[in-house]
Amino acid sequence: MKYFWCNINISGTMYAATLKWMSFLIYYVAIHCFIFYVDVSYIYDWYKDRLFFNMKNNSVYDYVIGSAGSILATRLLNSGYKVILIEAGGNPGYLFNIPVLTPLLLNTEYDWKYKTVPQRHACKGLKNNQSSWSAGKIVGGSSRLNFMVHVQGHDKDYSSWFSDYREHLYTISDIMHFNSQNWYSKLADGILEGISELSYSLRNINEKSGTGFMRAQLTIKNGERWSTDRIINHSYHLYKRMTIITHTLVQKVLFKSNKAVGLEFIKNNLIYKVFARKGVILSAGAIGSPKLLMLSGIGPKKHLEELKIRTVVDLPVGNHLMDHIITGLDLVTINRDEALSIIDIINPYSAIDYYLNGQGPWTSAGVDVLGTFHSNHQNVDSAPDLQIMTFPVGLSQDNGILLKQHLGIPEDVFNNYFLPLVYKTAITIAPVLLHPKSYGSVKLRSSNPLDDPIIDPNYLSNKEDVNKLIQGIEFIKKLINTKSMRKLGAEMYEKRFPGCENIQFDTTTYWECYIRHVTLSTYHPAGTCGMGRVVDANFRVYGTRNLFVVDASVFQQLPSGNINTPVVALAEKAAKILTKNLRQYRLNTCYCNIKEIFLIH
Repeated sequence: MKYFWCNINISGTMYAATLKWMSFLIYYVAIHCFIFYVDVSYIYDWYKDRLFFNMKNNSVYDYVIGSAGSILATRLLNSGYKVILIEAGGNPGYLFNIPVLTPLLLNTEYDWKYKTVPQRHACKGLKNNQSSWSAGKIVGGSSRLNFMVHVQGHDKDYSSWFSDYREHLYTISDIMHFNSQNWYSKLADGILEGISELSYSLRNINEKSGTGFMRAQLTIKNGERWSTDRIINHSYHLYKRMTIITHTLVQKVLFKSNKAVGLEFIKNNLIYKVFARKGVILSAGAIGSPKLLMLSGIGPKKHLEELKIRTVVDLPVGNHLMDHIITGLDLVTINRDEALSIIDIINPYSAIDYYLNGQGPWTSAGVDVLGTFHSNHQNVDSAPDLQIMTFPVGLSQDNGILLKQHLGIPEDVFNNYFLPLVYKTAITIAPVLLHPKSYGSVKLRSSNPLDDPIIDPNYLSNKEDVNKLIQGIEFIKKLINTKSMRKLGAEMYEKRFPGCENIQFDTTTYWECYIRHVTLSTYHPAGTCGMGRVVDANFRVYGTRNLFVVDASVFQQLPSGNINTPVVALAEKAAKILTKNLRQYRLNTCYCNIKEIFLIH
């Protein structure tokens, strides 16, 4: 609240400034009301779950499936298997399907709220040099908290390990609802016209592999978020046939010799065991799956011995952590009312349009335009190495009420750099590094399952990553100098970022300093149980029987774009292996009964 009367830049009329101030006040109240609603929803769901939980200890199922396994659950149920879905978090509330409310779910009880270790080469403008990593602790996993952007990626992203990727995309399109007819701010038109002036292709990059720019496609149906859990909830017969356990913490996989036979979990302060006829698959994501494997004795032997965990199989679990890096917050200002504003969001007509028609600003995911291209450092015959994402609202535009906390922006940095933009119109045209050369790791903090793992993405340790992001900023500079963007009054925000004040603005040295300070995650971690290193081409963990991993942790490399759609396609492939090719799968492996599969979160 203390910012409301601060630093009003009366570049327009006093009326406009007063209107914006009032919108901040209403927004502040609305935000806290919704967060209260989120907390109440969580408590209600927790008590309801505790009251009606009646699963017997040592129960036996065919398959047990984690939050990223909704696709697998659907396919296995349709094939006649007995399935249980185990989730760490709770069920979503009634209002969670409204796309524009996505940022309000971050950093709540429905989020794992991970933080990396302090970074040596990056994140210098964030609290303690740490990057905040959102991950879904809710039925539906991270597909419940993401920004719903549908990007398939480039064919060359998958050629060495997932060559039939597009085949599985076709089979999930009927259940995931990839929608390009969404609400966009007027800014999107100006940006696309400017990109066209630069002679880049305007095309649907999801129709055919390649580079180009387009309005963002989202996983939305009738104006509502369409996350993976809705595939089950939308089908009454599937929902009634599946056993779903929420608010549960899996402690470890149970083994008999090297054969996975079940799992152990904590619920209501009691320890339970559940067993499976068909085996075990981990589907807990690039952080959760390696953590669970290592707690179960599968991982680097030296690391496990240090924590006094008995080694079942010595594998490089947790290594090769990758993530898409983004930078460029509020680097551009415009003097036209073309962007998404707080006033648009709190306007009663926006609510009416949403509830009556499933349209309007409330269907916005906050991403207008995206596209991919090659930097000067990348061979044009390979997959693109840079993505541009445009956000019609900047970090500064909520007056420091919410967004800065989510990203870990310190108070003094916000006051110094972002606060002067509050009464202007700032937007973010952000470069995203698609294929970083810097790799990190996930390790256990202790043998206690309640402790978060040690996450070190090792951001920007390879100088080539910095050079490529500088190329992304050079693209932004060219874009805002096009005729279309100049009509909007687009300008580069030339205030020097705290920590880089003594460096001349708009030099290579300045932009390197800026990027190392403003280093943000896109919440796309992958690679920690990579195919060919930890699992084989059929998702089986090396050296084990009946233990599998199906999630982003098995990616050999990051896709050229947002990660949700590739994860769903991967789950579809795993489901086809389990339900259609089991006989051939069994004959092609040296272990018996590959049908034995058991999924956990």
